[in-house]
Amino acid sequence: MTNLFPRRNRSSNPFFPGNSLFPTLFDSGSLSDFFTGDLLNDSGFPRVDIEDKGDYYKIEADLPGFQKDDVVVEFDNGYLTIHGKHETTEETEDKERNFVRKERSSGSFHRSFYVGDINGDDINGSFKNGVLTVTVPKTDKETPDTTKRISLDD
Repeated sequence: MTNLFPRRNRSSNPFFPGNSLFPTLFDSGSLSDFFTGDLLNDSGFPRVDIEDKGDYYKIEADLPGFQKDDVVVEFDNGYLTIHGKHETTEETEDKERNFVRKERSSGSFHRSFYVGDINGDDINGSFKNGVLTVTVPKTDKETPDTTKRISLDD
């Protein structure tokens, strides 16, 4: 049934392939791809995987181009929050350069996840090769409201 309407490349310009007005909407074969595909990634939010490992949660976020010093992980009253700020070049440098296309940009993000009653002292984080990994141990007992910045290992 998917071959009923074969896809074709609507771009006729070899220098800018895929620049049709609605490439994802009409070429993907599914409207759900349009609404969930790269929309989150294009909005400046990093993609995150949260895995339940039984006695702890493992959270991984792809942060290409970021350095460890660009990223802050905090635990506050049941919420794990990841902040990041990344700057590629100075704006004055950009004005002096003659870009034909510029897709890399500076920006920041803020993601929060509710993880429940967790002892903030037991949370560990690492940042290696552009991937942030945070382990959040679970607990059965109620923990006091705490705020803690999580240090990141290499």
